[in-house]
Amino acid sequence: MNISYRFSFQDGTQQRINVDLLRNAEGAAPGQTMRAAPAPLPGWTRLDFQQCPNCPLSAAQHANCPAAADLAPTIGAFANIISYAEARVEVETPERTISRDCQVQQALNSLVGLIMSTSACPILGRMRGLARTHLPFATIEETLLRSVGSYLVGQLALQQQGGAPDWQLAGLKAHYAELEVLNRAFKQRVNAATKEDAVLNAISTWGVLSTGVGLSLDDLLSDLTPFLTTTGWPATA
Repeated sequence: MNISYRFSFQDGTQQRINVDLLRNAEGAAPGQTMRAAPAPLPGWTRLDFQQCPNCPLSAAQHANCPAAADLAPTIGAFANIISYAEARVEVETPERTISRDCQVQQALNSLVGLIMSTSACPILGRMRGLARTHLPFATIEETLLRSVGSYLVGQLALQQQGGAPDWQLAGLKAHYAELEVLNRAFKQRVNAATKEDAVLNAISTWGVLSTGVGLSLDDLLSDLTPFLTTTGWPATA
């Protein structure tokens, strides 16, 4: 299952990035990536290079950071592109095509999030379920609703299996706290790889968006309450 981002720049050049959503899913070949990555992988992808403080992986067993290895082709493709360069971006998903005229970093923000959330990183991989309903150019409100909705569906499934659900979203808040730590370290990692600022700014923006959801979860939900009323739904036994 693929999602494709096609960038058409004002000078007539194009860049296309295809993301296989199932490349790191259970049963996929170990080390499988989106497409052929540089061989050998660049030094900044080594697990022990600016490794995230909360990374559960061991450099003795994993030579490379899974998210960095998957991002390497995209970072290489956009390393010389400035963030405010204009482009026509078309995002093809299995269900629809979404297009927008925007600055490169706006599209890269969505693309980077998609790649990282479908990597084999044990922390980022928790968001793999969101990739199936990927929403390019999402606002913080849209990200909040998708994140909370996905989490609560998971808790409902847990309850149906006899587990104790977390309706207070404690686990989701803890996950976003971990993301904040990860994002700070990952930005330092990517600093070593980029000549211009498009990818770096995209990662920074994605990090700010993730952190914003985590820090303001209760406030954001309060703001959205008028749109989430359950009045009128059939009563349940």
